[in-house]
Amino acid sequence: MKIRTNLTGLSVGLLLMLFAFISGAVEAVMPAGVSLERVFQMKDGLSHNSVLSVAVASEMVFIGTERNLTILGNEGKVTVWGPKNSPLTFQKVSAIAVRGKELWATSRSPMVGGGTYRWDGLQWQHFEEIKDDMQSNYISCFYVDEKNVVWIGTDNQGLNEFVYETNPFKKFGYLSTKKGLIDNNVLCMTSKAGELWIGTMHGISVYRGRDGEKYLFTNYSQSNGLPYELVDSIANGPKDRIYAGTPLGLMIFENGQWRILKKADGLVDNGIRALTVDGDDLWIGTMKGLQLYRNGVFEKAFDFHDGLPSALIQCLTMAHGADGVKRLYIGTDNGLAILRLQ
Repeated sequence: MKIRTNLTGLSVGLLLMLFAFISGAVEAVMPAGVSLERVFQMKDGLSHNSVLSVAVASEMVFIGTERNLTILGNEGKVTVWGPKNSPLTFQKVSAIAVRGKELWATSRSPMVGGGTYRWDGLQWQHFEEIKDDMQSNYISCFYVDEKNVVWIGTDNQGLNEFVYETNPFKKFGYLSTKKGLIDNNVLCMTSKAGELWIGTMHGISVYRGRDGEKYLFTNYSQSNGLPYELVDSIANGPKDRIYAGTPLGLMIFENGQWRILKKADGLVDNGIRALTVDGDDLWIGTMKGLQLYRNGVFEKAFDFHDGLPSALIQCLTMAHGADGVKRLYIGTDNGLAILRLQ
């Protein structure tokens, strides 16, 4: 009888632990000074729970999803733009960027690229391939560099640069393999000290502008030390450091050399989907949660057990709000999470 009692107590304990695991009622592992401020999902007005891109303006947050573009105002007002009430041709809004009061966006269908859209706060412009000097309607990413130049990556036709403000006779310039780009399938970008770092399907290009008719590129592939060539995300780190996320781990460029960190080094998952830098800290979005890389150490990852809507991270954006508070916006396949960084 005594043995039965002990077994019963053990079973109850295990059941309680299992219930806590399933319900998410376990101790959160948020880093010091970080708190979960909000989770935003379809039940709250988000147009779709699969969040693909986030861009933050002074008075609103733009959220690109699998089904339309959601705008979250500072006072909680929610607006949705899609084919029915905006020039966005298709529902999937896979890439967006903010430049001042402008929103740059693309929309996609499973088979068709929708081109590039610019909203200046009052009206829309739609830029398309050929007629508007665009190389392609299949847009993969946007990036605004430190000179406020808009760069637009495409699936298979290289990179467009918005030049109309300095050249009223032309809307876009372009970079491609014909000019020295390592690959025309552009996936991500960052910039550092006059350099544009471009992540592609087959390596990394560093573009330093032109010297007359010569385009100044340095290219990295496995042939000259790059550990892995498919680069899904890239971020400018402190000093001379560059971070690059791949399906096989985190690559770091420092002192002229590349190295890669994987699960054996403390990374929660080798499949990195997004990166963003906050001072000396690197935030890493993976397929198995969000992780902070600080002082050369991977801190414990956190996911839906710690309040995030999902462990699958699809995009990350760091921004200061109008209230002066720094926030990390985390797009997942089950909604948007917002972390408050004190």
